[in-house]
Amino acid sequence: MREFIYRVDAEDRITFVDASWVAFAGENGLPALTAEFVKGTSLWNYISEGATQDYYRNIIKHVRATGRTVVVPFRCDGPECRRFMEMSVAGLDAGALEFRSVLIREEARSKVDLFDPDFPRTEEWLTVCAWCKKVDAAGWVEVEEAMRQLGLSNQARLPRITHGMCPACGGKFETKIRPA
Repeated sequence: MREFIYRVDAEDRITFVDASWVAFAGENGLPALTAEFVKGTSLWNYISEGATQDYYRNIIKHVRATGRTVVVPFRCDGPECRRFMEMSVAGLDAGALEFRSVLIREEARSKVDLFDPDFPRTEEWLTVCAWCKKVDAAGWVEVEEAMRQLGLSNQARLPRITHGMCPACGGKFETKIRPA
Protein backbone atom coordinates (compact mmCIF):
# COMPACT_ATOMS: atom_id res chain seq x y z
CA MET A 1 0.00 0.00 0.00
CA ARG A 2 1.45 3.35 -1.05
CA GLU A 3 1.09 6.35 1.22
CA PHE A 4 1.87 10.03 0.53
CA ILE A 5 2.26 12.60 3.30
CA TYR A 6 2.49 16.36 3.46
CA ARG A 7 2.02 18.86 6.28
CA VAL A 8 1.00 22.49 6.50
CA ASP A 9 1.40 25.04 9.27
CA ALA A 10 -1.37 27.20 10.77
CA GLU A 11 -1.11 29.60 7.79
CA ASP A 12 -1.49 26.69 5.30
CA ARG A 13 2.14 26.84 4.17
CA ILE A 14 3.64 23.49 3.25
CA THR A 15 6.24 22.49 5.83
CA PHE A 16 6.93 18.89 4.84
CA VAL A 17 6.46 16.42 2.01
CA ASP A 18 7.72 12.86 2.25
CA ALA A 19 9.82 11.07 -0.38
CA SER A 20 6.77 9.09 -1.57
CA TRP A 21 4.88 12.36 -2.26
CA VAL A 22 7.81 13.70 -4.31
CA ALA A 23 8.10 10.42 -6.24
CA PHE A 24 4.34 10.40 -6.95
CA ALA A 25 4.49 13.98 -8.27
CA GLY A 26 7.32 12.96 -10.61
CA GLU A 27 5.42 9.89 -11.80
CA ASN A 28 2.51 12.17 -12.68
CA GLY A 29 4.48 14.52 -14.90
CA LEU A 30 5.41 17.06 -12.21
CA PRO A 31 9.11 16.43 -11.52
CA ALA A 32 9.61 20.10 -10.53
CA LEU A 33 7.54 19.54 -7.37
CA THR A 34 10.49 18.64 -5.19
CA ALA A 35 10.46 18.98 -1.42
CA GLU A 36 12.71 22.05 -1.70
CA PHE A 37 10.41 23.66 -4.28
CA VAL A 38 7.14 23.26 -2.35
CA LYS A 39 8.32 23.84 1.25
CA GLY A 40 7.25 27.27 2.42
CA THR A 41 4.72 27.74 -0.36
CA SER A 42 0.99 28.03 0.21
CA LEU A 43 -1.20 24.97 -0.13
CA TRP A 44 -3.52 27.22 -2.16
CA ASN A 45 -0.88 27.55 -4.89
CA TYR A 46 -1.72 23.94 -5.77
CA ILE A 47 -5.51 23.98 -5.36
CA SER A 48 -6.69 26.75 -7.62
CA GLU A 49 -10.26 25.82 -8.58
CA GLY A 50 -12.96 27.44 -6.43
CA ALA A 51 -15.19 24.49 -5.54
CA THR A 52 -12.19 22.32 -4.71
CA GLN A 53 -10.67 25.09 -2.59
CA ASP A 54 -13.98 25.49 -0.74
CA TYR A 55 -14.12 21.77 -0.03
CA TYR A 56 -10.54 21.74 1.30
CA ARG A 57 -11.17 24.90 3.35
CA ASN A 58 -14.21 23.27 4.98
CA ILE A 59 -12.24 20.13 5.81
CA ILE A 60 -9.38 22.19 7.25
CA LYS A 61 -11.74 24.38 9.27
CA HIS A 62 -13.53 21.31 10.64
CA VAL A 63 -10.30 19.55 11.67
CA ARG A 64 -8.88 22.66 13.32
CA ALA A 65 -12.16 23.42 15.13
CA THR A 66 -12.88 19.90 16.38
CA GLY A 67 -9.45 18.29 16.57
CA ARG A 68 -10.96 15.25 14.85
CA THR A 69 -9.37 13.58 11.85
CA VAL A 70 -11.40 13.64 8.66
CA VAL A 71 -11.18 10.91 6.01
CA VAL A 72 -12.18 11.62 2.41
CA PRO A 73 -12.29 9.16 -0.51
CA PHE A 74 -11.15 10.51 -3.89
CA ARG A 75 -9.70 9.52 -7.25
CA CYS A 76 -6.35 10.56 -8.63
CA ASP A 77 -6.38 9.20 -12.18
CA GLY A 78 -3.49 9.13 -14.60
CA PRO A 79 -3.56 8.72 -18.36
CA GLU A 80 -3.34 4.91 -18.13
CA CYS A 81 -4.92 4.18 -14.75
CA ARG A 82 -7.71 4.89 -12.32
CA ARG A 83 -6.46 5.41 -8.77
CA PHE A 84 -8.88 5.05 -5.87
CA MET A 85 -7.47 6.80 -2.83
CA GLU A 86 -8.36 7.97 0.63
CA MET A 87 -7.05 11.14 2.27
CA SER A 88 -7.00 11.71 6.01
CA VAL A 89 -6.48 15.18 7.44
CA ALA A 90 -5.33 15.25 11.06
CA GLY A 91 -4.56 18.10 13.41
CA LEU A 92 -1.08 18.61 14.81
CA ASP A 93 0.25 21.14 17.33
CA ALA A 94 -0.30 24.89 16.86
CA GLY A 95 -2.87 24.59 14.06
CA ALA A 96 -0.65 22.53 11.78
CA LEU A 97 -2.22 19.70 9.76
CA GLU A 98 -1.05 16.44 8.27
CA PHE A 99 -2.52 15.18 4.98
CA ARG A 100 -2.01 11.47 4.50
CA SER A 101 -3.24 9.89 1.24
CA VAL A 102 -3.33 6.15 0.74
CA LEU A 103 -3.64 4.38 -2.59
CA ILE A 104 -6.46 1.88 -2.05
CA ARG A 105 -6.38 0.32 -5.51
CA GLU A 106 -5.29 1.06 -9.04
CA GLU A 107 -6.94 -0.12 -12.25
CA ALA A 108 -5.19 -0.14 -15.61
CA ARG A 109 -7.02 1.28 -18.60
CA SER A 110 -6.27 2.22 -22.19
CA LYS A 111 -4.46 5.55 -22.39
CA VAL A 112 -6.71 8.61 -22.04
CA ASP A 113 -4.94 11.57 -23.62
CA LEU A 114 -7.14 14.05 -21.75
CA PHE A 115 -5.25 13.16 -18.54
CA ASP A 116 -1.80 13.34 -20.19
CA PRO A 117 -0.20 16.61 -19.00
CA ASP A 118 2.08 16.69 -22.06
CA PHE A 119 -0.74 16.39 -24.63
CA PRO A 120 -1.23 19.55 -26.79
CA ARG A 121 -4.15 21.71 -25.65
CA THR A 122 -6.68 24.11 -27.16
CA GLU A 123 -7.87 27.27 -25.42
CA GLU A 124 -11.18 25.57 -24.49
CA TRP A 125 -11.83 24.22 -21.00
CA LEU A 126 -13.40 20.97 -19.83
CA THR A 127 -14.49 20.49 -16.21
CA VAL A 128 -13.45 17.34 -14.36
CA CYS A 129 -14.73 16.56 -10.87
CA ALA A 130 -11.80 16.96 -8.49
CA TRP A 131 -13.04 14.02 -6.39
CA CYS A 132 -14.48 11.30 -8.67
CA LYS A 133 -12.79 12.35 -11.96
CA LYS A 134 -16.04 12.30 -13.94
CA VAL A 135 -16.23 14.83 -16.78
CA ASP A 136 -19.01 17.36 -17.38
CA ALA A 137 -20.18 16.39 -20.86
CA ALA A 138 -23.93 17.14 -20.90
CA GLY A 139 -24.06 15.18 -17.67
CA TRP A 140 -21.22 13.88 -15.50
CA VAL A 141 -19.72 10.73 -17.03
CA GLU A 142 -16.50 8.72 -16.90
CA VAL A 143 -13.72 10.20 -19.03
CA GLU A 144 -13.91 7.51 -21.71
CA GLU A 145 -17.62 8.22 -22.24
CA ALA A 146 -17.00 11.97 -22.25
CA MET A 147 -14.32 11.58 -24.92
CA ARG A 148 -16.81 9.61 -27.03
CA GLN A 149 -19.72 12.01 -26.46
CA LEU A 150 -17.64 15.09 -27.19
CA GLY A 151 -15.90 13.59 -30.22
CA LEU A 152 -12.47 14.10 -28.68
CA SER A 153 -10.93 10.73 -29.58
CA ASN A 154 -8.05 10.94 -32.07
CA GLN A 155 -7.90 14.75 -31.87
CA ALA A 156 -4.51 16.43 -32.30
CA ARG A 157 -5.31 18.86 -29.46
CA LEU A 158 -7.65 18.54 -26.49
CA PRO A 159 -9.30 21.06 -24.16
CA ARG A 160 -7.54 22.17 -21.03
CA ILE A 161 -8.78 20.70 -17.76
CA THR A 162 -10.25 22.65 -14.91
CA HIS A 163 -11.59 21.05 -11.76
CA GLY A 164 -14.97 21.41 -10.19
CA MET A 165 -17.29 19.24 -8.17
CA CYS A 166 -20.03 17.17 -9.72
CA PRO A 167 -23.47 17.29 -8.05
CA ALA A 168 -23.10 13.72 -6.75
CA CYS A 169 -19.85 14.52 -4.92
CA GLY A 170 -21.21 17.86 -3.75
CA GLY A 171 -24.29 16.13 -2.35
CA LYS A 172 -22.16 13.62 -0.49
CA PHE A 173 -20.11 16.28 1.30
CA GLU A 174 -21.58 15.51 4.70
CA THR A 175 -21.91 11.76 4.25
CA LYS A 176 -18.51 11.12 2.67
CA ILE A 177 -16.54 13.04 5.29
CA ARG A 178 -16.42 10.78 8.27
CA PRO A 179 -14.44 10.75 11.49
CA ALA A 180 -11.48 8.38 11.42
